[in-house]
Amino acid sequence: MTDQKNDQPIDSRLDQIFDEDQLDKAIKKGKRKSTKKTVLISVIVAVFVMILFNAGNFLLTVHASNNAFQRLEAFVRLTVPNGYISSTVDDFGFLGGLSDYTISRKVGGRPVVLENRVQPFGIVPQLIMTRGRTVGGHSEGEWPTSYWEFGYYKMIFFHPEVSYKEYKNDLDHLGELSGNKIIEVALSFDQPYTISEISQILPNANASWYWVDTYKSEDVQRYSTEAREYDAKAAFIREFEALGVSVYRPDEGAFGFGYNNFLFDLKTYPQYQKIYDELHSKGYTDPSKVPLLGVIVQGSKEELNSLIGNPHIKASSFGVIIDKY
Repeated sequence: MTDQKNDQPIDSRLDQIFDEDQLDKAIKKGKRKSTKKTVLISVIVAVFVMILFNAGNFLLTVHASNNAFQRLEAFVRLTVPNGYISSTVDDFGFLGGLSDYTISRKVGGRPVVLENRVQPFGIVPQLIMTRGRTVGGHSEGEWPTSYWEFGYYKMIFFHPEVSYKEYKNDLDHLGELSGNKIIEVALSFDQPYTISEISQILPNANASWYWVDTYKSEDVQRYSTEAREYDAKAAFIREFEALGVSVYRPDEGAFGFGYNNFLFDLKTYPQYQKIYDELHSKGYTDPSKVPLLGVIVQGSKEELNSLIGNPHIKASSFGVIIDKY
């Protein structure tokens, strides 16, 4: 049978239409397979890239966290007498994060928590939201008081080359404390002494920290101007401004070990590199020759009573006070 308008047999034309329909279906099916394959490959590539990105971000952030911790550790040891980081928790983000850390110090052989702090780190540091906090007080005619976050006193010092109108002497208030306390006291000397001299002028004191003379002549001049122009009880050196050596026992061997660690920390933290260079230029790499301006001692009321009236002690300031047991 043939179509009069077309010499091609109708059956042949139907077969051709059928073949074209099959071809179109095959093409569409092929496109669907190609699309699925493309999507699958894209998903696999995206997942792979995401894994690589997260792994890279994690490694970079961990590296930044470790570097930040080393700097923080050195900074705390330099600015907090006998201070150390007792715990830290890091929150990782994109190429950076936040380090939530706790500052402590040992008093009477026991760790005492002073303060919690948060520090950003990394290439993209995280935003920190802060709020104000009352850190001390001052009444007319009294020494200003400053506290750590957990309520302990912050100590103050007096440079021996500066003539202050008035000196703080908390040792005079020992009698007001109960006998079951361990007391931390910052002592400022009347002049610089070496470690061997201190062992003679304070033979029975349990010294835990030694204040190193890191000051230039211009620093002393600035403190002298403040002492001359400020109110009598407004001129002093705060404990975070005093650089010193922590020791694990009060003897010259422990001091030498601690002093070498102190020099290492000065080099580690860029802010204090000039102080290290100054000490090095003066020949103060030898611990036995280093001039010391004061110490921090710890002990009971009875043990500290022997310090009262010592002519080498110019000033004294209470720090952490805790129960013996």
